[in-house]
Amino acid sequence: MSKANYDLPNATLAKVVKLSGARSKREAIIIALDEYIKKKLAEELIGAFGKFKLKWTQKTLRAYRG
Repeated sequence: MSKANYDLPNATLAKVVKLSGARSKREAIIIALDEYIKKKLAEELIGAFGKFKLKWTQKTLRAYRG
């Protein structure tokens, strides 16, 4: 883990702390970063929708499901 010093807007940080229910500013920042990552990964998945051909049959699906 690395340490960094940033000048963050107090009002914005206070909103993040309040909305996230975090107990500290550090926890609020971690929550915000995790949510940003989830959002971007979801956008990538949505963008990939329909771009891959699946060649699964009922038989292969049953085998996959166990």
